[in-house]
Amino acid sequence: MKVALITNYWKESQGGGIKVYLQNLVRELAASGADVQVIFREGSDPGEVCIPAGQRLFAVRSLSALRDYRPDVISVHGGWHCLFPAVAYKLLRGCTVVQTFHTEPEEALTDRFRLFYQALLNRCDHVTFVSERLRERTVEVWNLEFPRTEITYAGAPEIATVTPGEVAAFCERFGIGDRRPVLLALGLTALKYKAEGLKHLIRAVNLLKEKYPEIVLIATRRGIFSPEVEEFARAEGISGHVTFTGDIENPSVPLSLCDIYTHITLGDGLPIALLEAMAMGKPIVATPVAGIPEAIRDGENGILVLPEPAEIAGKIDYLLENPDVARSLGANAKRTVDERFTWQKSAAKFLALFSDGQRM
Repeated sequence: MKVALITNYWKESQGGGIKVYLQNLVRELAASGADVQVIFREGSDPGEVCIPAGQRLFAVRSLSALRDYRPDVISVHGGWHCLFPAVAYKLLRGCTVVQTFHTEPEEALTDRFRLFYQALLNRCDHVTFVSERLRERTVEVWNLEFPRTEITYAGAPEIATVTPGEVAAFCERFGIGDRRPVLLALGLTALKYKAEGLKHLIRAVNLLKEKYPEIVLIATRRGIFSPEVEEFARAEGISGHVTFTGDIENPSVPLSLCDIYTHITLGDGLPIALLEAMAMGKPIVATPVAGIPEAIRDGENGILVLPEPAEIAGKIDYLLENPDVARSLGANAKRTVDERFTWQKSAAKFLALFSDGQRM
């Protein structure tokens, strides 16, 4: 089976969780015997097809790349400019088209664009979402009808072995030293609704610093909202307790270091960072938004909390005061990932959809 995967983000890009999702999916599809070619706008990979162009030109050149490759299946992971060449190729040559949505829509579509997008979606064999809540939210905001929808959850990334030396080097590099407790938030600076959640978390740390004078929050990734959030921390007088690392090569290092993983966001799909923290058996405090409650069951394998600084601080304090509870939640979180969220299961779901489309 020849599979063309069209996306905005690929290796060495700012794609965050989408990039990680696709790299793991492609690896598992290839392991299952599929021949996969990736067509992408942002990133770097000499073994795949990079088209660094505006949306319209990307759509045109992607169609040309598809005609050269002649896929049996096109797996789309982007907006109209990724879906349009897939549908055009389907009409020209015939193939299966599967569109996958990863992120929450932030605003309604114009009437003209909604009709255009609906026409493209009507040509898809399947439309998938990375969480059930994302499906519901996309229907609510965009007022679209989706034919034959499925949920294609992410799997937890493979956990890299972390040495004490790597942890020590990380702490020295970012001036953390022996400070405790350590909270961690991965990748909450790239989207507005994530950055706003991070601000609530920063306010919570401000409430905790009197009881825990050595507390530190590690916030990773250099996103578009990083300057805004960093200035917010300074304005709150809390910058000494928040460490902004920018992009890091191995998130397993701060994960192994942290006492609690905190995913405070106002919107999301089903974040891979959350699954990674679960896979490492970390106690988690997260907001009950988007697909997060599909992975975290409050009080069983993590704690769900409203995005209110006082409530966030209270739940963090509770876990710090009750380490046995924290360990139990972390163990249950790891068990959940091992049973439900693996890339093998995700790839198997996609392969079933690809084969079903070919039979239709």
